[in-house]
Amino acid sequence: MKNSIYKTIFLLLTFGIFFFLSCSKQLTDIKNQTYTIYNRNNEKGYVVCFDLYNTTIVPKSVVINGIVQNISSANKMGTTYQINVIAQTTLIHSYQVKLEDKENGIYYEKDSKIFFQPVKFKLITD
Repeated sequence: MKNSIYKTIFLLLTFGIFFFLSCSKQLTDIKNQTYTIYNRNNEKGYVVCFDLYNTTIVPKSVVINGIVQNISSANKMGTTYQINVIAQTTLIHSYQVKLEDKENGIYYEKDSKIFFQPVKFKLITD
């Protein structure tokens, strides 16, 4: 009887660990995730960079410090993405910043579904 209880507990713990690891796995592997802050010519914002080697997943937008910026094909150079996230500007008439109450991360599209993956971007200062 004791053996069956120990086996049951062992199986439950093993299943729990497997479930936790499979759920916590990120959607894709992101490398060199950084951002810099800029303030020039009546414009403030961030330049966000990251490397993405998985070509089956398409990044749609990035969230940095509560600001959402769409990602276009012009932002991609090889496996590296570089996105200008405008926080404030007087240069573009009627420009409105898209805000979102999310942590820093990237929205992806895969199989016509949108996913969000939190990303810890590293601030690069000069």
